[in-house]
Amino acid sequence: MKQFPRAIAAAFAFLLYTLPAAAQLTQEQKTANLASFELVWQTVRDHHPDPKMNGLDWQAVFDQTKPLIEKCRSMNEMRGVLRDMLARLGSSHYAIIPGDDYLPADTPDVSPDASPGFETSVIDGKAVVSSVESGSPAARAGLKPGMVIADIDGSKVGAMVEELRETKSPEAQAITERTIQKRLLGPANSAVAIEVAKPDGQVERLKIPRAAPAGDLVSFANLPPMRVVFDARRLEGGAGYIRLNVFLDPAKVMPEFEAALKDFDAAPGVILDLRGNPGGIGMMAMGIAGFFIDKSGLKLGEMKTRQLTIKFAVFPRAHPYTGRLAILVDEGSASTSEILAQGLRDLGRARIFGTRTAGAALPSDIIRLPDGDGFQFAQASYVSETGRVLEGNGVIPDMQVHETVADLEAGRDPVLDAAAAWAGERKR
Repeated sequence: MKQFPRAIAAAFAFLLYTLPAAAQLTQEQKTANLASFELVWQTVRDHHPDPKMNGLDWQAVFDQTKPLIEKCRSMNEMRGVLRDMLARLGSSHYAIIPGDDYLPADTPDVSPDASPGFETSVIDGKAVVSSVESGSPAARAGLKPGMVIADIDGSKVGAMVEELRETKSPEAQAITERTIQKRLLGPANSAVAIEVAKPDGQVERLKIPRAAPAGDLVSFANLPPMRVVFDARRLEGGAGYIRLNVFLDPAKVMPEFEAALKDFDAAPGVILDLRGNPGGIGMMAMGIAGFFIDKSGLKLGEMKTRQLTIKFAVFPRAHPYTGRLAILVDEGSASTSEILAQGLRDLGRARIFGTRTAGAALPSDIIRLPDGDGFQFAQASYVSETGRVLEGNGVIPDMQVHETVADLEAGRDPVLDAAAAWAGERKR
């Protein structure tokens, strides 16, 4: 398991959840913070998949960290100390989520989930507009794929990208893209100020209103509300195309998946786009795999806790799709996305296109802390059916295809094009 320098991992977490400086802590807050620290430390001690704690003297870590917690003067400082402690584990899926990120899903007017309507990708060290939602404020403002975002509300995006790129971690791009996307969000009826560099080099300053983005706002366990986007359509070459941005809301997504595959039954191939999908409910991987498997007794791999081994068994549907299956991934594909992609390839059922995934595949849980923050922690390890450890390694595509800024400017999607060319061949 790859060990990341503490300062680097702590910087990742800081950038992911950057918040304004907080006021001085009250005595009540200090007491809650100390209780939160002790709960975080105990939870890791009791649930980390490796009883040896990746070689760390965890008691010594407690003794070193407690005085730092007691000296913290703000919530941000306290979170930074906790993140530094967790970073010493060198594992994914350990995070402190500020309590401010927890907002009721039924209050859209105050939830910081309104969006200007565009997404970004990090390409060649730049934050580039990768897609613009039709009819969105961003579309009306003239934003187009290929434009480079230089500044968001006074924060220089290039400096953020460069700092994370220098770490040379496979997780850096995924974290950077999530950080940038988070900065674009805000309350409904607000606006975000950006500086955008056009292909001709001209810089334009825009103030773009935020509006409710596509997808249903879904709450799950102790996760902050997230929007679930499911898209299914037939491509010109005959292949079916399905995109899922996060593995949540199974009650709605699974019937949509089934209906889409029913429509694609005669298609020569199906493309499942998991690019930028950070994961979600792990069990959904088994359910989705069942739409493409026609044999019983197979599994996507195994999840191991300290107490037991859980097999990711696949239960075939009555009428599974048996044509070609292409799965698209990138550095933003993590967790459940990696388990599903690697698992179906191990079973000889899918061909993978794109770039290497994040390598962040540890199953995790989230609890609330006494100070109101959330704590995400890994509770199991995962090994694919062929014995591949995805944590720190990721899924390596069968066909590696890199998207360029020129591709975006021209409206091309070389990853999808490569998959469509393969999936469109009529070989069953």
